[in-house]
Amino acid sequence: MDRKGGSVFRGSLRFLLIAGCTSFAAAPPVQAVEPATTVPATQLADGIWIVQGRAIPGSRYCGDRLVRLTNSHGRLTGVVALARASVPIENLALLPDGSFSGATRAGLAGSRLARFYKVTGKFSGDMISLTLEDNICPPRHGMAAREAGGR
Repeated sequence: MDRKGGSVFRGSLRFLLIAGCTSFAAAPPVQAVEPATTVPATQLADGIWIVQGRAIPGSRYCGDRLVRLTNSHGRLTGVVALARASVPIENLALLPDGSFSGATRAGLAGSRLARFYKVTGKFSGDMISLTLEDNICPPRHGMAAREAGGR
């Protein structure tokens, strides 16, 4: 490589370095966005909501179900309770308008086979309205009031 070609190369590198630094300095800072699952505790009081889904008469597979949601310091968690076991509700997302959704994973829960359940609903003050769906039974709806204190 000759001396003239080397200086052009060095000049190009210098230009790219200056242009890159200038573009970073001119770009506005990126603001962090909170995930949708984090809601300030002032919007949803700490507590426990227990919603019961009664068995459908005449159906062998649509027995009693209980959904328990707990809010503690702005973190919403929940389980779907079956006859002798419970399965956690995963990906439980609480939106700013008070609506939420999540689902359980199908598999063994204790000694029973648990189906996939989709849980949706909405908080309104101390009340909750909830819908529990699976692929066998019709959707079951329920309401409940908040019980004081999250555990």
